[in-house]
Amino acid sequence: MPSIGFCSALPSLFVRTTPATINTHCRHGEILALEGKSIPANADHSPIQKVFTAVLMIVKPLTGVLKLILVGILSLAFVLFETMGLLFKPIAPLHKLYHRFISAIFIRAILVLLGFFWIKNETVTLRRGRSGAGSRAQVPSRRATPSGELIVSNWSSYIDILYLAFRYDPVFTQMYSTTLTVRQITLWEALRQAGSYPELSPPEGVKTFSLLDFVKDMHKSGSGPVVIFPEGTTTNNRAILKFVPIFKGWSVPETSIEIRIMALKYDYQKFAPTFTVGLDNSYRFGHLFRTCAQFYNTLSVKTLTQDESPSNAHFSAIEGLSSTPSGAAIGVVEPVEEDSLGSVMINLMGRMTRFRKLGLNVKDKADFLDYFILRNNGISSSTAKKAASVGQKSLPATQGSSRSKRH
Repeated sequence: MPSIGFCSALPSLFVRTTPATINTHCRHGEILALEGKSIPANADHSPIQKVFTAVLMIVKPLTGVLKLILVGILSLAFVLFETMGLLFKPIAPLHKLYHRFISAIFIRAILVLLGFFWIKNETVTLRRGRSGAGSRAQVPSRRATPSGELIVSNWSSYIDILYLAFRYDPVFTQMYSTTLTVRQITLWEALRQAGSYPELSPPEGVKTFSLLDFVKDMHKSGSGPVVIFPEGTTTNNRAILKFVPIFKGWSVPETSIEIRIMALKYDYQKFAPTFTVGLDNSYRFGHLFRTCAQFYNTLSVKTLTQDESPSNAHFSAIEGLSSTPSGAAIGVVEPVEEDSLGSVMINLMGRMTRFRKLGLNVKDKADFLDYFILRNNGISSSTAKKAASVGQKSLPATQGSSRSKRH
């Protein structure tokens, strides 16, 4: 069975206590239906392993319930303190400082309850001449991230949103692949979009902006750094989807703004903190509960040094498109004339993570979700798309297949 980005993530989203046949649907140039082989249940041979497994089956659900309750309490407290912070709104610097402080405390506490006690954060270099291995870790800079800096990151889970909110208190954006524009969204909207049915076009009446103009506006207003997920949807954190050409027309290097390239990576075995399918609240609640039930989860974050950022005046596009000497960056995407900067950044991200770079894109993810919805009765495509656009003025629903409704 081929290992395809978001498709291979599905088994990690559901509890498998007995042998099961996994039906997946992938698309690579065309739509294919693939039948996976039965996966046998884990065999514990020693009595100690059996006892330990039995204890975990009792303890983990209880732990999950307790931690989930605490997450709910912290979330409500966070909303309460945010509402109180509106009193400082007339004094913009004080309000921003207050919001930054509250976000750091409550969101970090939620991450701890989700099992992320320690998050490894390092700055890396990809230049071969700086170390024998071709890259090296550095202690990340503690300087404040300036307003209007663009953070470009891969996207695998709502955990990514929580980490970025805790670390940078940024401006989150929603991207539309058909118009190549963005709009500002709240933290709660960003959390809800993780795993949801991707919106390819903006709803009627919603104002959107070009990404470059939006970043410059945020710099002028001092609103904070801007986050963009150029894949446009979540993956299973084992591959990088083809970027939406949101950087079309940008220069290489793009010196008018600061660009920070980040890569978030989860190390997991039996349970994946990644979240690829979140079509309704039952999926979100179930995955959140299982995340809380874990005793420990691992997240590592790599940030490319600013000396090698494509916003550096001395950046070389040829160097950015080159692969690693060890060939770790598998499937290097060829430069695309309409989005040369995007081609550079996806290759840099691939070298940082050592993930495969696929030809699949956000539209393929939407096709996959169409098939997933079809094979899992009970969730209609219209319901999934309404969930993806919560908080917005939705377009009138029409009868017919989800494929006919997508732009």
